[in-house]
Amino acid sequence: MRIIKIALIACLPFSVFAQKGKVQGAWRSLSDYESTLTDNPDASYLLKAKENIDLATLNDETKNQFKTYAYRCRIYVFLFSENLKAEEKKLTTSIADKNERMQTAYGNVSVTEFEEATKCLSKLKEIDSKKFDKIAKGETDTDEDSKLFTAISQIIAYQANLATGKYKLKKFDEAADFFESLASTSMMMTGKKDTANFYNACVCAQKAKNPTKIFDYNKKMIDLGISTSYNYQMIYELKSNQNDTTVAMEYLKMGRTQYPNDVYLMNKETEIFLQRGQQEKALANLQTAISKEPNNAVLQFVIGNVYDNLANPKGKSGKDTTKPADYEKLIQQAAEHYQKAVDLKPTSQESYFNTLYNLGALYNNYGNTLYTKSMEKATITNVAKNQKLYEEKSMECYKKAIPYLEQALDIKANDSTTMSALRTLYYKTGNEAKGKEMSDKIKGLK
Repeated sequence: MRIIKIALIACLPFSVFAQKGKVQGAWRSLSDYESTLTDNPDASYLLKAKENIDLATLNDETKNQFKTYAYRCRIYVFLFSENLKAEEKKLTTSIADKNERMQTAYGNVSVTEFEEATKCLSKLKEIDSKKFDKIAKGETDTDEDSKLFTAISQIIAYQANLATGKYKLKKFDEAADFFESLASTSMMMTGKKDTANFYNACVCAQKAKNPTKIFDYNKKMIDLGISTSYNYQMIYELKSNQNDTTVAMEYLKMGRTQYPNDVYLMNKETEIFLQRGQQEKALANLQTAISKEPNNAVLQFVIGNVYDNLANPKGKSGKDTTKPADYEKLIQQAAEHYQKAVDLKPTSQESYFNTLYNLGALYNNYGNTLYTKSMEKATITNVAKNQKLYEEKSMECYKKAIPYLEQALDIKANDSTTMSALRTLYYKTGNEAKGKEMSDKIKGLK
């Protein structure tokens, strides 16, 4: 038993030496390969270098050495370069233009070796961050450091070309990853945040319809403090579509705080206020939005609709409730914004129909309210006077409503609701002929 122990101890120096020899062997084969680059690259040296360095990165004695990963980084960059050349060569007969051929090659090439080279960067920084940062800046003391700097520079160039190549071939999922890795590498090298390429990653994730990457990459921009309103928009839309209203509202609120004047975020918040019946809050947002886009027909219509709803509140059953004290003013404001929307004429026929119909309905309902009011206010002595006054005002409203509803019917010729409203108004205003004509049209729909 004692002899066995001695034998094991005697083997240790040889084992350590053998593993260090793998690192040395990798360097030697790498150097041999580099010496052939100007003439006829001999990939057999590169494969031998890979074999040695892979073993070295698995051994406890050498796996945390800076030079191990420096060599591994360079070796795998060259391996990827060989793959890229082979991919480009396959396309020579099908794509004549060299630039297009290279872009396509970047789009098709296997990235396994390239990803291994990229992983080496974070490992090098982990092992010796000071040395890595110095080399990354181009401050090199030795020839080996200079070669590592060159490899790092090549990685960044390759990341950019791979991202573009994958995007060109509509491989948006892969393009998103390369834009993100390019931005992260650039940030690690320079200490500066690469807003443009993080944004490109978000766009590609959106095109790829990859929910995980959409959330992760947009969130990363927010966490890094380089967000735009777009990042909050994308997360809000994503989480809303996933019915995760808690997170959706969290990011919408954050976005509104960060970008209080962003129209998109404001509109989304307004939609929620309207859905919840929070008309006053919705109106505050809309007034801000319309100040920025006074010629936006849709916004004018929505504001008119909010004033309309405030003037004509409904209970839980959907029935009309007591009119507010400022009813007349609210009606006037609703009519003003509806009219602006009509004048601006929304491009969508559906929106234009709704605008015309709502304005006609507003005047019709206002006329009905005025007539009812005359009966409520009347007394025995002044009933005739009040009734005549309010009937005149009601008639004015009915006559105002008709042309808008007629224009709405021009857009939707068979809309039964509009027809019914017009038939009633024709009879109320004494136009028996048109009333009968509209009745016949309604009967013809049945």
